[in-house]
Amino acid sequence: NAKQIVELYHDEGLLLGTFSDIERHGKELISNYFENLLRSKIDVEIITQHEHKTDSMIVNSGFYNFIVDDKIIKARFSFVFVKTKGSWKILSHHSSELPKMA
Repeated sequence: NAKQIVELYHDEGLLLGTFSDIERHGKELISNYFENLLRSKIDVEIITQHEHKTDSMIVNSGFYNFIVDDKIIKARFSFVFVKTKGSWKILSHHSSELPKMA
């Protein structure tokens, strides 16, 4: 559900999505991205992740397989979470397809 996903983001969150060519700053543009993405059958398989945490911020980055309509897309991700009033919100989210190596 796109609304549930968007609620994970900070009000001033930024999404640099795998399947988008624009910076999606704010919940309206982030919602639009996920509404379109979730029209497909989606699954995610985390391959690696590396977490760095302070009292107010978490950075989590790694590789994953993004499975869209049964097609596997090898990708990488980075999240920055910020602690707000008692909860963690996504402040920045980057995801991109891994480059094809020759």
